[in-house]
Amino acid sequence: MVRLAATMVAMSVLGACSGVPPAGVNVHPSLHPTLEDALAQGFQVVAGRAPYTARLWVDDADGLAVRWDTHGDGVTDAWGARPAPVRFARPGVYRPSVTLQAPGRSAVTLSTRIVVLGDAPAPLPPGRYGVNEDLAWDPPQQIAAEIALMKAAQVEWLRLPLRWNWLEPQRGQDRWDRTDTVVRQADDAELRLLAVLGGTPRWSSGLDGGALPRGLRPDSFEPSDARDFAAYVYRVVDRYRGRVDAYEMLNEPNSPEHWAPRPNAARFVELLCAGYLAAKYADPGVPVVVGGLNGNGLSLGWEVPEARDFLKAIYAGPGARCFDVMAIHPFAHPTEDGLAVLQRWIDQARGYMDQQGDRRELWVTETGWSSGNTLWGHATISEDEQAEWLRDVYGKVTGPQKLFWYNFKETRANPSDPEAQWGWLRYDLEPKPAYGAFAALRK
Repeated sequence: MVRLAATMVAMSVLGACSGVPPAGVNVHPSLHPTLEDALAQGFQVVAGRAPYTARLWVDDADGLAVRWDTHGDGVTDAWGARPAPVRFARPGVYRPSVTLQAPGRSAVTLSTRIVVLGDAPAPLPPGRYGVNEDLAWDPPQQIAAEIALMKAAQVEWLRLPLRWNWLEPQRGQDRWDRTDTVVRQADDAELRLLAVLGGTPRWSSGLDGGALPRGLRPDSFEPSDARDFAAYVYRVVDRYRGRVDAYEMLNEPNSPEHWAPRPNAARFVELLCAGYLAAKYADPGVPVVVGGLNGNGLSLGWEVPEARDFLKAIYAGPGARCFDVMAIHPFAHPTEDGLAVLQRWIDQARGYMDQQGDRRELWVTETGWSSGNTLWGHATISEDEQAEWLRDVYGKVTGPQKLFWYNFKETRANPSDPEAQWGWLRYDLEPKPAYGAFAALRK
């Protein structure tokens, strides 16, 4: 860690001379804020938007001369263990440093890292055509074949969950084997990755081992501390730097199914901003996507009261500055609603963004329809109708810069369950008509 390394360097240099240090001189100085400070206190202590003010200090520096280069530009601009707060006027990655010297000893210089963000969104990778597939959940023996089928059909983007409860099932005990494999395989195949971050472990939500309300998953409950979520985000983004192309902060936070015990817009904004700063500290150039809002983020008439107008809540407060891309999940029925309804829902979200003067991109990170029986009480569609709906969605919808179909493969070998029938492939990877329709569209 940064603090430990700095302390070891200081000890080795200040203790290099023979004899003992002068009375009262402590040889264990540390420069703050460090990564450990950010993990413990939140990443706002090391990252923010320009103009950004940081508080720098050295502890355990009694008896040492303390000289600062607060902007990392080679100019001494402050003295003493606790200089005045430092203002960074322009975006950039800064490396403030402090030089410490004990009487009669060689000087040692310690540094830290401050990330200052601008108003312009991160540059976004190209490609419009995406799918959802939870590869880390799929049977390992299928993954290579699934990726090959994606590439054969010219899928460009894969939306992939990297669940917190898998990666840190116990506090402080990370497990990367499950996700390292799929990230490597997808990256090797040159699929662009949109990683979805979420899935709260029980230790963070405080959920006891009792029975869950029907229809809720144990990882759908909100974390009790935003700093825990930010620490998880930092570790994931830092580990997969250069291999994951964008990160989506949580999934459908305005859905009671995905945010328990009930949707909470203010709490979502808090976590969005905490995750945004953590991601940007790990990789300042990585795009951060708002956790895809169920429906279009406004109110389509069927939402529970707590789920309405999340889009407005994001723009009403700090959330408006905590993302590079907006995302929604509009699911219109192919025959009961049709393309005009789907297009209207998307246009409403885009229109609200335009009213705020926001020209950032809008992505549809989930859409589609299941060929299973009477999904959500709606009329069943055939597999051929599913394929035709795919042609309409990818070929005729305008506005979103990227479209991700949910889902690439059926999630279970259960033809009686409509929730398992969203895919272009059957569970055994046999293509359905939708797969052929997409491949033909891309050609």
